Parts: sequence; C-alpha cells; structure tokens
Amino acid sequence: MAKIKAYDPAAASAAAPAQTTEITAPAAQPQALGTITGDIGADDIVIPRMNITQGVGPLAELFNPGSIILNKEIELSPGSTPVELTVLSARKQFVENIEYGTDETPAVYNTLEEVKAAGGTIEWVNDQKPSFVPVLHVQVLLKAPEGLDYAMPLSFGGAAYGLALWTLRGVAYTRAGKNILTAAKFSLRDGLFHGKWELTTKREKFGRNSVFVPVLRNTGRNTPEFVDWVKNLG
Repeated sequence: MAKIKAYDPAAASAAAPAQTTEITAPAAQPQALGTITGDIGADDIVIPRMNITQGVGPLAELFNPGSIILNKEIELSPGSTPVELTVLSARKQFVENIEYGTDETPAVYNTLEEVKAAGGTIEWVNDQKPSFVPVLHVQVLLKAPEGLDYAMPLSFGGAAYGLALWTLRGVAYTRAGKNILTAAKFSLRDGLFHGKWELTTKREKFGRNSVFVPVLRNTGRNTPEFVDWVKNLG
C-alpha cells in the first residue's frame, strides 16, 4: 500500500499556480438627470457657520466689529440691521475652558454629571475660574437679507432662505442661548421652529475689554404653512 504523505503547506503553495483576482467595475447605469446616488450621510453635507465679528481675529481683518457673518465671507448685517431667523434645533454641551488661541484640543462633555466625574467645575471656586463652560450649538434657518438671495438656496413664499450653524459660548450663551432655552421651555414647547427671531448685535464692556454680543429677540410665531415647509426640509 502506498504511503500517504503528510501535507506540506510550503510545498503545496509552491506547486499551486499563482491566482489573481480581477475586480470588474459595474456596468454604467443611466441616472436620472439632477439626481445623486450612493450612500450619502450627514458627513457629506456642509452647512455654513454664522459668526459675530469681534475686534480681533481673522474676521476682523475683513469685516467691521459687530457684523454678522455667514461662512466667513458674506456680511448678513453690520449688526444694527436685524437678521430674521428661525431656530430649528439646539444642543447644549460643556466645553473645557482653555485659553483662546492655544493648540490644545478642549475636552467636551454632554452632561454636567460627566463634567463632575472628570473633576471639572462650571462655577468659580476659591477665585479659580470654571474649568468648563456651557455651549449651545444652534441650527438656524436664515431669511435672506436684501440683495443676498444668491447665498440662500431655499425658497418659501417668494423669499430666499438658508441654513446655518451658530455656536453660542460665554456671554453669547448668556445673552442669546438662554433666550432660546427659555423659549423652548415655555412659549415654544411645541417646537423651536414655531418661533420667529431677529438678531442684532451691541457692544458691551467687560472690565477693560469691549465685546460685541448678540441681541436675540423673539418676534412671534411662524405661520402654519411655514412650519409645514420647515418640517419637510430634512
């Protein structure tokens, strides 16, 4: 009887012919004009930011202090002219209170319990400033100021609108963020998007420093038709 040879992986590999796998691209399929296909997620969508220009920083080189700026390139208002907006959503977090301009990445927590568990504070303790401060991330729907329709891709009732992200921290959180949170608790309990707001800025002095702060004023409620349109945006 012939002996059965033990399996030798190295010998088997050497004897086996090299195999290659060819990846064949799928056949091109006709697509409907104006459509996008594929796995599209939130990371693929870019929403511009809204900022208020201060006396220092990159924006101060391009715009006057107090100006309300979209996407770091479009002046929505010099600060005195109201910008009409609707608050769509808001998210509160706590961010580490580190010096402005540092390369260090601040820690961010979603709850006060997480801050305390990390040994952080949100109040002054023994003349030591809080190690964390509240921040409100707000998504707004802006009504295009006169002459800026080109910057707003949405349309309702013959007017142009556009989305923007607005981050409120420090005095901006105190002046505007708390207004939004208070409205959500009482007058806008049925949804932030039911409310109409106007945003301007004003200059305030804190010690030796002057800062332009947001002035956010609730001007009533949106119409049911507008609310229905807003609900269908996302």
